[in-house]
Amino acid sequence: MRLLLFVAICFPFLASAQIEDATGIFRELRALDGTWFMPTDRGDRLESWSITDDSTLTGRAMRIKPEDGDTVTLETMRIELRHDSITYYTIARGQNQNKAIGFGMTQADYEGYVFENPAHDDPKKIMYLLLSNRELQVTTEGVRSGRKVTNEAVFEREFSPGSVEFRLRAGLNASTLHGSGQFPSDTLFHPQSLGYGYKPGWDIGAQFCFQGRGGFLSLQLDFGLSGKYSKVSSDFIGDTDTLVRDGTYNTTWFTIGVQPELTFRRDGRLSVFAGPYMGFLLGSRLKGTQLPNTDNKLFRANNDFKKIDFGLLGGFQYRMNPGKKEVGGKLGLRFQLGLKNLDNLYSTRFNNAALYNGRVTLQGVAVYYSVNLLKL
Repeated sequence: MRLLLFVAICFPFLASAQIEDATGIFRELRALDGTWFMPTDRGDRLESWSITDDSTLTGRAMRIKPEDGDTVTLETMRIELRHDSITYYTIARGQNQNKAIGFGMTQADYEGYVFENPAHDDPKKIMYLLLSNRELQVTTEGVRSGRKVTNEAVFEREFSPGSVEFRLRAGLNASTLHGSGQFPSDTLFHPQSLGYGYKPGWDIGAQFCFQGRGGFLSLQLDFGLSGKYSKVSSDFIGDTDTLVRDGTYNTTWFTIGVQPELTFRRDGRLSVFAGPYMGFLLGSRLKGTQLPNTDNKLFRANNDFKKIDFGLLGGFQYRMNPGKKEVGGKLGLRFQLGLKNLDNLYSTRFNNAALYNGRVTLQGVAVYYSVNLLKL
């Protein structure tokens, strides 16, 4: 009993080191792996971390002398996962007889990872906060000469390879078909009309994102399914056909796109992207009135469009994380501009260039939210 009391008094950090889901939190800490850099007046400071095994991270804090470029080790660190506890050990050069001092993890959330040892004077608390994949904030709090002292350092990730993300996205769109050019007309009959309008739809998909070393330029490969709807009102009467389409086109597309993405500042929150896409029509049907109304498949509304589309996708993405767990969330807004003529209805019935040179293209805008599965 006396031994337990002695341990609780002298090593209080051990009593508070047990945390919920220690294994998952330690997996998040593996993001420290790499070398972190911060310039100072006394030379550049570095923190270098490496993954030793499934339960140990080892690190070294260094300073590069500005006068000769030599590297001086300031302290060595170690983070260990043991059962339900995570402990941060540090050995500062020339202090505590070069023996390790332990700090137990007491907090792990969107505000950072906190390690504490109330029995130690300076520091008593060490906090690590990943501001992004390439920025790390390290804060220490302690007592020196009876006064509370706080030190904060912000490091940038350096000498590291580019990163890869695999994202799932889901959202809503508003799409329409757009008619341009000259469509068939015949003044001997009643006037013709052709009009389209926006309707809401849905989007689901995935993205592979390859980020370069600099943190400014990325390349994303996007693919997914979209339900795109458009109002239509048309009434054409020709020599042989009466064409009426009055209702809503319901189309389903599978789309693949490649877009370079530019972030305005290193690991900033706002980015822009633009690039080509190719779409494949999986299904189309018209809810409403369609003429001719016949069993002949050639006249059915599901054959009104060509099966392949291509054009441009562009938009904005904003990195955000509304929950406590970091999931790499991004809110996106993107625009679609179809370049290919999709019309497979009027062109097959009116082949007279004097009467017909119309084009039907697909346009739309979508808002979505995506998460990085590699962070879950």
